[in-house]
Amino acid sequence: MEITADSLKLKKLASIVGVESNEDGNRLSELGFYPGKRLVLLNAAPFGGPLAFELGNSVVALRRDEARLIRVSPAPELVNG
Repeated sequence: MEITADSLKLKKLASIVGVESNEDGNRLSELGFYPGKRLVLLNAAPFGGPLAFELGNSVVALRRDEARLIRVSPAPELVNG
């Protein structure tokens, strides 16, 4: 199931599937957001504020409209038992 990075739940691991190929998407790719990389949504500011993602060993804050350019596949939930 693919969603956009702005739709991720807090503390959930996801794998990047793709990034929009426009000027903003190219900038995101230059920052390290490219297919195959894993990311985690660490924090979401209230009232439509920025989102903080862990990407490798870095934490990157993005506007929600920038995060919407990143398509991700959330990691499956682990079920006990």
